[in-house]
Amino acid sequence: MKAKDIIQIMEKHYPLSLQEEWDKCGLQIGDIHQDVSKVMIALNADIQTLDEAIDQGCQMLITHHPFLLDPFNNIDKDDFMGAFIFKAIENHIVVYSSHTALDNVSMNQWLIEALGVHNIERGEDGITRIAKLNTPMKMNDFIDYVQDVYQLQHFQYAGHVDEIRTVAICGGSGADFMPQFYGKADAYLTGDTKYRHAKNAVDHHILLIDIHHHAEKIMVKKLKELLEKEVNIEIIEGSSPDYYHYR
Repeated sequence: MKAKDIIQIMEKHYPLSLQEEWDKCGLQIGDIHQDVSKVMIALNADIQTLDEAIDQGCQMLITHHPFLLDPFNNIDKDDFMGAFIFKAIENHIVVYSSHTALDNVSMNQWLIEALGVHNIERGEDGITRIAKLNTPMKMNDFIDYVQDVYQLQHFQYAGHVDEIRTVAICGGSGADFMPQFYGKADAYLTGDTKYRHAKNAVDHHILLIDIHHHAEKIMVKKLKELLEKEVNIEIIEGSSPDYYHYR
């Protein structure tokens, strides 16, 4: 199978027209006419993940976070970005990323479905999701449940409600979307929150749980399942470790 055929399938599900204007979705590095028999899917495009793809004998690496999101002025092999580019080209690895295009379609759908919910709706922004829990929970039980569902080593929360019936979510850095859910959701889950967001949760009587940006690793398994229905090649999951260490 050619890389361009896999890219065509990706962009059927996640059109580049859906990405945010600041984003850099799509082909990052490589020859779209290259034959591909094995693909790795990972959360991040970094040297560690690229090395893993090479070690596993892959010809293509599909990531959520784009390699080309950070600007660069030259391709210096001694720089981390130059080293990545050289290594990908030298090892014939096609690197492709679907970031906010995938976010707009699937990320928050996958995240909220994992909680066991019904009546899923999009938030006012079009990216977030809000839904009813299949089984309402007391706040402390819900907090424990969220930690288990997303396999969180570490998390933080603010605000207090007696019972959680309606939950909203935005993977990644979605704290600024929270105000649209005041009075509508009992809990809001997102990552990369700041102190002011915690205060807002307290003031507006909503439970805010910071599940951290790394919760988006759910896309590795889910995207693998989606692609396996449409391609007849081997697809493997990258390890996608969290950049943070917790103690």
